[in-house]
Amino acid sequence: MWKSIRKMINSSKQNQESGNNSTNLQAQTFVVNQGISYTDAKEIALDVFKANFLELSQQASQTAVARAIELVDDFIEKLEKRNPESIKSVETPGFQYALFNAQKEYARTGDKDLSEVLVDILVDRAKQKERNLMQIVLDESIVIVPKLTIQQMDTLSLIFLLKYSQNYSVHNYISLKNYIDTYLIPLTTNLSKEHSLFQHLEFTGCGSISIGEQKIENIFKSTYKGLFLKGFTREDFEKRFEDFVNYENLIITCLNDKSRFQINAISDEVLSGILEKNQINDTGKINSIKELFGHNLMNDDEVIEKLTLCHLGMKNLIDIWNESSMKNTTLTSVGIAIANANIRRKTGISIDLGIWIK
Repeated sequence: MWKSIRKMINSSKQNQESGNNSTNLQAQTFVVNQGISYTDAKEIALDVFKANFLELSQQASQTAVARAIELVDDFIEKLEKRNPESIKSVETPGFQYALFNAQKEYARTGDKDLSEVLVDILVDRAKQKERNLMQIVLDESIVIVPKLTIQQMDTLSLIFLLKYSQNYSVHNYISLKNYIDTYLIPLTTNLSKEHSLFQHLEFTGCGSISIGEQKIENIFKSTYKGLFLKGFTREDFEKRFEDFVNYENLIITCLNDKSRFQINAISDEVLSGILEKNQINDTGKINSIKELFGHNLMNDDEVIEKLTLCHLGMKNLIDIWNESSMKNTTLTSVGIAIANANIRRKTGISIDLGIWIK
């Protein structure tokens, strides 16, 4: 077992003492060791911080070290729960550099929300053993997060959830309400229409403001189309297909009108999978079913009314989204990574970042 490494900084020089089987790197100092436990990992993390952080007054130094210890404790705890096998990453100079950046920013600000987001990103970063796009994005995210307010991170998270993802557990209004309650509403408490907020997101490299726009009602009509249909009659169906009975496994009672029917799918993407599963290969039939799926869709006002009935807080989100640059903003890989970490902080629910960053 190697011993812990202690380093002290003064105004003129750095002195280092090393345990057995260890290597010290100076300048901006990072530690490389062989063999590691969670206790060892914590000591390495704190040594990195103490060896590199700027010299402060005694009181400020004590506060900074206390914050660094707090961040490391949170990191070790979450790493042990989510990715315990990644503990060895703490030995690598690349991870130590990312860790030091996180420690430094939390020591400087003491912002607990910031610490939680940084720790979440660090846990994902610890999984990255090789230099790849994910590792680069997470390293950059650690640098960018301290430049953002919680308000801006919530904005990124909402844009990510609505523009870049679909929740496949949503299939009726009960599950839609649960999705809104769990994922969206917790992110809506501090939203802003101010254009400067979005300009700053653009400046930090989290997103860009485009000419094109996606209003929130259109996003829901596309992503969860099956919830916003007025349905069709049996006669409407038989104008396109000769035998209603042969397609009954594709049809359900309309969610919004019990006297009518609708195609049993939540989105165009899901419908394509259903058609493939049912081995419907005829192009003419496929096109007719897809056309019928989009038949008699609710108008914008009706969709907004349905969303507001799910949760009154949706009215505020809809107003801000449609009257601000949220509808015009697209995210970069860094913006997606930060959005993902903030969603986990707010909801406790993990989303696989690897779906979007490969």
